[in-house]
Amino acid sequence: MKKRIEETLYCGVDVSAKSLTVAIRGPGQPLDERSFANNPVGHRGLIVWLQKAKVPVQVSLEATGIYSLDLAFALDAAAGIKVAVLNPKVANRFAQTIRRSKTDAADAEVLAEYTHRMPFTAWIAPSASSMRLRAIVRHVETLSVQSAQNQNRLHAAHCSASTPGCVVNDLKRSVASLDLRIKRLRREAMILVRQDNLLRKRYDLLV
Repeated sequence: MKKRIEETLYCGVDVSAKSLTVAIRGPGQPLDERSFANNPVGHRGLIVWLQKAKVPVQVSLEATGIYSLDLAFALDAAAGIKVAVLNPKVANRFAQTIRRSKTDAADAEVLAEYTHRMPFTAWIAPSASSMRLRAIVRHVETLSVQSAQNQNRLHAAHCSASTPGCVVNDLKRSVASLDLRIKRLRREAMILVRQDNLLRKRYDLLV
């Protein structure tokens, strides 16, 4: 008796800030498309829809920062579903080989086709500590930019005799406040690094 080959459904999700455009195809089946909200309720609705066929599902979506991250976590935790998070450049190069139009539905169809045709590499979810550290580092980078901008303004204010003293003093307080916040956040980052050996190896430049 021949061993039954289990069918797989191939899915592509085009992610935007508020919505998910989803295309799914199976062997010998027509393309099916749906839309869901990009929030926890929409993520759950998508998962329920994908699990209805009761066969393995492979899903591809592009890495779009905070808009795709929660969805990737939700899909990764769902039974019977594997998710791949693609570099947008990789998806775009593939898209150029198979279609011309540029719409959300077309993007989802391309991602479904990519899932079907290309080798599938499942996403490995980062640890909670890694996610916290990344958020801290990104916030420190934002504050550092703001501090540099205020330092430039302070330098310009010092160079102009027409700048009121209250403006100079306010800029000084702003720079000092930002520097203090950055130092506190860096201390929090270092606590995470020291608590996690893997983070210590990956983020040794922070030490």
